[in-house]
Amino acid sequence: MLRQIAGILVSLSLLSSVPFVHAQPVRISYAGIAGYNVPLWVAQEAGFFKKHGLSADFILIEGAPISIQALLTNEVQLVNMAGSAPVQATLQGAEVVIIATSYNLMPYSLVVHEEIRSTADLRGKRMGVASLGGITEVAGRLALEKLGLAPKDMVFFVAGSDSTRIAAVRSKAVAASIIAPPNLFVAMDMGLRVLADLGDLGVKYPTGVMITARSYLMRNRALVKKFLMGFIEGLHLYAERKDFAMQVMQKRAKLAKPEILSMTHDYFVKNTALIPVTDPGGIKNAIPPDKVSSRRVEDFYDNSLIRELVDEGFVTNILKKGK
Repeated sequence: MLRQIAGILVSLSLLSSVPFVHAQPVRISYAGIAGYNVPLWVAQEAGFFKKHGLSADFILIEGAPISIQALLTNEVQLVNMAGSAPVQATLQGAEVVIIATSYNLMPYSLVVHEEIRSTADLRGKRMGVASLGGITEVAGRLALEKLGLAPKDMVFFVAGSDSTRIAAVRSKAVAASIIAPPNLFVAMDMGLRVLADLGDLGVKYPTGVMITARSYLMRNRALVKKFLMGFIEGLHLYAERKDFAMQVMQKRAKLAKPEILSMTHDYFVKNTALIPVTDPGGIKNAIPPDKVSSRRVEDFYDNSLIRELVDEGFVTNILKKGK
């Protein structure tokens, strides 16, 4: 009898294992609710990571240094963020690498409160940024340059998330801040004024990148490739299904106004790369001028997995399905 029971249990365990494939866990962080995050959310909500055998856990981590630290300590394995942080981290000796870039322009604007009427009004005042050394500080410096000012003409002040920075400008705790859609449109709806739009410059910059630790990529290349397969499918769905992308954005960004969701999608989709190859020109622009001559651009990114997926016909198959 005991032998029969044991046989039944073994049979049941074998049967139960047949229909299911063990999903590989992976933790992915994103840095905020700027519109370049939406394709990643779309991929998750559409089930593309699950489709490729991954159990993806998403974590919001605001602040580039904290995200990099979480990556290096394996608290997270992949990070969606602006390219300035991994470039700086690499320059400081951290073994991180950009594996995909979905947005290669600078989608930020400098917003000010109603008392700032001209460029001259900014001198000596504070600019709120998300973190020092992050993309908002880089964008702020570029905005000042466009306006004919130097970075020393304003004090860069860490003011936290988009919503906190918008509140700081409205209360006049800071004179200006750097905001990307969708919250750029929220800020404008609240009466803040755009003094400089970096999107008009057309400057190549790795604004939306996926990064991982080099050691993790070396040990888990197949898993990272599966992730990129899901991500690329998400990019294509994001471009093809505006209605679905808006639903996902509303859920993740907690925005209620359809017009803001629609404007945000229209703003980003036209320049979102459906094949997220990293552009060396954008990386070069992210390297501080005093470091450009001493480092190879190739030290900061690895396009090999994306190239493999293109060469294997994965991207072509997605395009065929979309027709």
